Amino acid sequence: MKKITILTVHIILFLLGSTVLAQTIPTPPKPPTTHTSSSSSMSYSKTSSDNQGGNISIAISNTNDSYKFKAKFPEERYVEIVSVLKNELESKKMTKSGSTYSWVSNANGNEVYNVNLNSKKLTMSLDKSIASDALITKFEALGKTLKTVISGNDETKREAEELQREADRLLRDAERMKREAARIQREAKRIEQANLESYKEDAIRIAEEAKRLAEKAAIISVEASHKGAINAPLKMLLRNNKTYLSNTLKNTINYTWPSAQNELITALLKNNMVQSKNDIVFNTDPTGVYINGTKLTNTQINQYKTILKKYNITPDNTFSFYKTDNNIVIINNNAKLTSFLKNLKEKGYINSLKDKLLLEINGTSIIKNGKAVSTKDIAIYNRLLLQNNIIPAPGKIIEITASNAYKLGYTLNNKSHIGTWVMP
Repeated sequence: MKKITILTVHIILFLLGSTVLAQTIPTPPKPPTTHTSSSSSMSYSKTSSDNQGGNISIAISNTNDSYKFKAKFPEERYVEIVSVLKNELESKKMTKSGSTYSWVSNANGNEVYNVNLNSKKLTMSLDKSIASDALITKFEALGKTLKTVISGNDETKREAEELQREADRLLRDAERMKREAARIQREAKRIEQANLESYKEDAIRIAEEAKRLAEKAAIISVEASHKGAINAPLKMLLRNNKTYLSNTLKNTINYTWPSAQNELITALLKNNMVQSKNDIVFNTDPTGVYINGTKLTNTQINQYKTILKKYNITPDNTFSFYKTDNNIVIINNNAKLTSFLKNLKEKGYINSLKDKLLLEINGTSIIKNGKAVSTKDIAIYNRLLLQNNIIPAPGKIIEITASNAYKLGYTLNNKSHIGTWVMP
């Protein structure tokens, strides 16, 4: 039986391939949960769009023993802060008096956490010496979400862009070091055998450093994406004509995304999740769903899933969606790629899952190995794609390669791909 490994690629292809001296660079791991001693504070003034001025101050202290969050904010932030806290903290721990909310948790007579909120001020404290690791992680994540809600998207966007620039720089350094390691290996083959081992050691050392930098870049890039940043490969795609989606398209030949997109964006604008239909970062990963730097509550996620379900995009179809002007990129997180290819074979559209295949799944058209598919067959393809958690979009491809690997997503050039690989 064919052994299949599914990899979702968001940064660079070379992380999946072989490096010098047959060493394999693994997919960047999730960053470990650590709780080191640190503290930060921020304060500034900002005038809201409705001309109601308000002073904002945020102070965060995060040490080995405790986590503390203090903030002052304009009254218009109050309702959204209440919503976040109600969603994240246990209702049975909550008490309310007028506009003041409190959440207090005790264990064996000791206070684990205390959260107090009124219309202009929020304080949170957590005793790490008795809190579980899960609760510590939850409070740290909650603090980041509240910081975004209180300070607004502009500050978060700036931080996200700085993080992404750092990730892109590390990635460039990693690629440069990988090329240098390969050069040393080639040089080793041209010299006397006696010196070969020392060259190999240099090549291995440089390759390991390239791996370390790539992993660090991946971790930073994930954090930046949570704040609403877009990495360099995605920016390239969103500037490419092949990802252009006409805003006049309607639900035809089972291509439901244009209509779903319009209704989704209308809801996002109404809920103040985005400020413009031309700048959207809808990022989904195992930690949650983030829209332009704001983490969605479960209630919000369910609202948007209800919209998508109307267009045959099922609740278990998780994806990330990026939009700049009329260019879009949709990355499917749990596509059933092998199942889709089997469906094509059952329908007689392909003879084997081992034959080379290139499908351009643009939605309004399907190009199979360079030839256009009939309108009747496009409707069948689009239905099968949605049934297998694959959303067609301009510039998107499905490929069976010469090595019998399966690819779904976007190819930037011969060496990089964004999306999903199913490896033989």
